Amino acid sequence: MKNIKLNLLVVLALLLGSCSDEFLELEPKTGQVEANYYKNEAQAFLAVTAVYDAYAVQNWQFIPTMSDIYSDDAFCGGSDVTDMAQWQDMEMFKMEPENNSSADLWNRCYAGVYRANLYLQKQEGVEWKTEGLKERLEAEVLFLRAYLYFDLVRHYGSVPIITEVLPSVEDYKNLPQNTPQEIFTQVATDLLKAIPALPVKIASTEKGRISKGAAQALMARWYLYHEGFAKPVLGLSAWSNGTTTIDKAYVQKALDEVIASKEYDLLPNYADVFNWNNQNHKESLLEMQYSEKALSGDWGGWNINGNFSSVWLSVRNPVGDNDAVFPGWSFAIPTWSLADEFETGDPRKDVTLYNAEERLTSYTRAFMNTGYFNKKYMAWKAYVGPGGDPSHNFPRNFIDMRYADVLLMAAELYLTDNPTKALGYFNQVRTRALGSGKAKTAITLDDIYHERRVEFGGEGLRKWDLLRRGLTYAGEKINASFVLPQGTTNASHFVGRAFKADTWGMFPIPAGEIRNVNAGMLNQFVPAYKK
Repeated sequence: MKNIKLNLLVVLALLLGSCSDEFLELEPKTGQVEANYYKNEAQAFLAVTAVYDAYAVQNWQFIPTMSDIYSDDAFCGGSDVTDMAQWQDMEMFKMEPENNSSADLWNRCYAGVYRANLYLQKQEGVEWKTEGLKERLEAEVLFLRAYLYFDLVRHYGSVPIITEVLPSVEDYKNLPQNTPQEIFTQVATDLLKAIPALPVKIASTEKGRISKGAAQALMARWYLYHEGFAKPVLGLSAWSNGTTTIDKAYVQKALDEVIASKEYDLLPNYADVFNWNNQNHKESLLEMQYSEKALSGDWGGWNINGNFSSVWLSVRNPVGDNDAVFPGWSFAIPTWSLADEFETGDPRKDVTLYNAEERLTSYTRAFMNTGYFNKKYMAWKAYVGPGGDPSHNFPRNFIDMRYADVLLMAAELYLTDNPTKALGYFNQVRTRALGSGKAKTAITLDDIYHERRVEFGGEGLRKWDLLRRGLTYAGEKINASFVLPQGTTNASHFVGRAFKADTWGMFPIPAGEIRNVNAGMLNQFVPAYKK
């Protein structure tokens, strides 16, 4: 993929920071450059893989981890209040435009957009031999570009839309800053074009690629955010590409199609969903693929191909539990609030939360320690990679979309229109964990939110669920998570962390990006960051 990286340097001079003229004028040291690439199907597939790479890359801006820290499901943690200061500031609702995670997230998204745009621009030059392959790869790239723009709009609000590779850096410096409405329109345009060309069934040899069902399910997730947050807070109108409106009826139909396809199902045992030896299973619609095979050792981020977040989540200096736990950095510490949400006897609690106080002889009780750790994705010694830096090479995929989410979103969308149907979807998820004796006979939105929290704890969804019920609701729940249990010995660790509604759960536009463009072209959008 050297061609992708060489071409990317041009736009990164703007988007990732300033570079010297000498750097930009370096001659390529490989024969694979843009002029002789994008010629055959194998090269096209590798170029699409580079867009997937931008979708899954973690470095220091992994959204699921940051989202949990923002929510009432996890505290930042780390060694002390200075550890990963960019996350500490996020949790204290005092992010500044120089925040590194904000810059890393912006860079990751626009690097992926650039790769997607370059592929779409070059695909006509490929010698296509396999029927339907061009359409499928194009659909995957369009979906991934839509995904990246959704990440941009939900974190920054107003950003430039780029849908082609521009001729010069000066063109990038003069890009207009588009409104959230325009960005949602772009997401709809790409998404609605992609879905019909995506396959319903993914072959066992193609695990990790985007299916029609995954795209439809993620459209539903984005629709719920649009309705619950983007419309009331950002002032958006209907979500449409100008021809088709993605409304409740449209999304209900899409989820019904996913369910009726029978391509997905709940695994009988909840614990099996997160078994490291059982990935890309029947319940998973889309997983970020990670592997130990790259033997990664570069701390820069983009060359880490294992699940780097596993070590972030793990226990510091663990002793005991048959020496099973790989030592980590104790970030995204599960809250007491999350632990208390589980009903007595709910097996999901032990799958979600690793109780170090019970399982270990000793460990370092670091900053914001609660005794709990994210058991679903924390690091285990049995899965240390065979080479490279052990922290970089955990082969634990991250499940982006599960069938349980499809069912609970459908339950929410049908709650008032068809309560019986909604109840059926809801109880499938609930009784899988708790047994048929715990089925509900009627449900409210609060019931669905409870079920979502205990079902998806530690998976990065809670922040977005909170926000789409309103800033007041989000603030109440987040602030309540900082009400500490009686006798808490580390109470001083939690001081100064109170929800600020004017952040809107978003990030400041990176100061470096504002400096890199021409004056007045890029401005802070979120009230908290306008100064």
